[in-house]
Amino acid sequence: MRRTGGRDDGIQVLRRAAAALDEIGAEPGRLRLVDLGERLGLAKSTVRRLMVGLIEIGFASADEQGRFSLGDRLLGLGGADTASLASLFRPTLEELGSATDETVDLSVLRGNQMLFIDQVESPHRLRAVSAVGVRFPLESTANGRAVAALLDGRAEVAFDRDEHTAGISAAGVAGRTAGGHVVAISVPAPSDRFVAHEKRIVAALRAAAAAAPWSR
Repeated sequence: MRRTGGRDDGIQVLRRAAAALDEIGAEPGRLRLVDLGERLGLAKSTVRRLMVGLIEIGFASADEQGRFSLGDRLLGLGGADTASLASLFRPTLEELGSATDETVDLSVLRGNQMLFIDQVESPHRLRAVSAVGVRFPLESTANGRAVAALLDGRAEVAFDRDEHTAGISAAGVAGRTAGGHVVAISVPAPSDRFVAHEKRIVAALRAAAAAAPWSR
């Protein structure tokens, strides 16, 4: 009789990995080792070994607080996701752009950075422009700070005042989609114009956030 212990062990590891990724995908940027252990019914040491392997192959990532998100390699397997997110949020971006006459950016959390995936440009000759496909840090950008606040359980408007780029200020909001993505919408503008119209920009951003296709 053939021994199947090794194969069975391998299948068990795959099942645990799939279960862990399902939990992380449902709540990206929220779960730590202890949370996964409780949900999967596994010892913390077992979950740690599992997550080390998933991070090593790019299927998961962890931030400085030890909170897990799906990794770039895994997300890349569903390359259509980025395009579908851009299509889903495009009407929101266009409406917000019309309301503010400023550039509107759409970005999604990828690991510990924000990936810009779509943009509506301001009609002004002097305007803020970010290249789609570029990544930015969470710490010094309005969209990144909005995501960081969301991951801490606070849905709020976040600001970047001349911090990431001199002469450019921005406001941003973030939310989760039904597919588990953490997405941010931000309005960057030349700082003088941003300060002059901040109340209008923030009001329009809040209205857009209320109507955006987040998961409810």
